[in-house]
Amino acid sequence: MSLKSKRRRKSDRARPRTIGGFFLRGLVTLLPVFLTLVVFGLLFQMVGKYVTGPINGAIYWSLEGNEWGWNALDKLGIDPLEPDYIREDLLSANLRQLTTERGMSDPFVRNMIESQRAQNMSFFRDLDKLAINSTMLRKDVARVVHPVYGILISLVLVLWLGWIVGSFLGRRTVQQLDRMMHVIPVVKSIYPYTKQLVEFFFTEKNMAFDTVVSIPYPSPGIWSIAFVTGDCLKTVRESTGKELITVFVPSSPMPMTGYTIFLERQRVIPLPISVDEALRITMTGGVLVPPQELVSKAAEYGVDDSEDDSEDELSSTEE
Repeated sequence: MSLKSKRRRKSDRARPRTIGGFFLRGLVTLLPVFLTLVVFGLLFQMVGKYVTGPINGAIYWSLEGNEWGWNALDKLGIDPLEPDYIREDLLSANLRQLTTERGMSDPFVRNMIESQRAQNMSFFRDLDKLAINSTMLRKDVARVVHPVYGILISLVLVLWLGWIVGSFLGRRTVQQLDRMMHVIPVVKSIYPYTKQLVEFFFTEKNMAFDTVVSIPYPSPGIWSIAFVTGDCLKTVRESTGKELITVFVPSSPMPMTGYTIFLERQRVIPLPISVDEALRITMTGGVLVPPQELVSKAAEYGVDDSEDDSEDELSSTEE
């Protein structure tokens, strides 16, 4: 049987022939894209809620909640004391009745409202006591001071924090904070793993891994992914009289932890994958496998098909 016909037969077997098969293939195609968008969407929501949101809130409060901020708003063309921002339900009972009888445009009513506001005026401005519609005021302020400023300030703060942490005092502060997080009950059972995950994705990894291999670990017949990190210890090598190498076996789903093993060089199987690909396999428990290592793609990459061919010949003989 020619190689072309063998590949055609394999592709025929891989092609779905039922509605369920087509549905499953479509699901497998769409899920990675969908999950990626969901992850980024959740990340943006988290940043907006816990980072840029509070920063924008502080910016708007600095403009709406004190005398200096009102002076800045006046220069931006916004006067919180304008009649459009009056919230009638926050007025006193007498003023609400007077407003109902005479209307908001009546000069006497306006003077009474200004008199009430003057009694509650101080450096820190309480919008409720001043009968100001905070929602309407915030909308106009946000139109002038766009929330994008919160994103820019967040970036500046992150850069500034990174610069501070690089100093001696910053490093000592981070070390003290790290020790504290490791002793707080409940927190100490979560913090180390979240720290490892963040460091894995966002720190510069200087892992001295030479080669990705597979080794018989933890027992013969069971194969694990490992990284060759160098030669064996001199004492161990001289005591055994064998050519040993040092390998690191990462653990799932945290490949930053694992085991260091001394193994005979001839017992390892080199793998044609990169370190990043091997780390993805470990983190996902074998779910994310490089395309060239997928068993279903073996024919496309010139892998020996003798076993499958023998099965095909056996089935054809039985027929």
